[in-house]
Amino acid sequence: MSRILLLANLNCDHVLSLAEPLVAGARLQYVDQGRRLGGGAANTGIGLVWAGHEVIIASRVGLDDTGDWLLEQAASYGLDCSHVERFGGETGELLVLVDATGERTILRRPRRPDLPGDLPTEGVDCLYVNYPGTAIVGYMRQMLAKSFVVAQYPKGGQARRPCHVLVASRSDLGEVSDPWQHARQLAGDQLEWLVLTEGKAGAVAIHGEEQVLSLDQILIPCAIRSLAAR
Repeated sequence: MSRILLLANLNCDHVLSLAEPLVAGARLQYVDQGRRLGGGAANTGIGLVWAGHEVIIASRVGLDDTGDWLLEQAASYGLDCSHVERFGGETGELLVLVDATGERTILRRPRRPDLPGDLPTEGVDCLYVNYPGTAIVGYMRQMLAKSFVVAQYPKGGQARRPCHVLVASRSDLGEVSDPWQHARQLAGDQLEWLVLTEGKAGAVAIHGEEQVLSLDQILIPCAIRSLAAR
């Protein structure tokens, strides 16, 4: 079992099912599907808990009923919320509009990407980052020598993400002609793999000219080598 720190948003998703596709100016009927635990912290963390790992969440939620609900729900799935910071304001909900074809439109309030305080620097086997902004860069660099670091591709493809493994969807890269060199520019020379997800086609891992279709062949050995070197 590994001790994994997830620096990611913990969200309250409010799902509305639409009878028709979302069209500008239309009047649509919907069915309220209620609230669900969401965000990168929950979507990634719950699966890791089920796989037998100890998962710690580092995030920020408001001092309101929604923040209380998020912490209760996360704890019920076995997520350690001791590093979730509370701020004086509303957490807010994400409105997730889902049409009959399964297409989603997500509405969210603007949120400052402030970094949670008191982030651990010891006792973490793996750090996973799916967090906006640039405030996280210094912490990621600090953790490179202490932990195996995995990061989600930053929105817009500009912010630095010092890590050993960078995860992106093929659509994230748009017209990028050389995904590996682009990933190296964001992650640094210590980058070992770029993992590209491709929807129903699965995923591919890239290191220079090398490409691997079975991620178990690279992620597990990569993590073992990284941890053994510390």
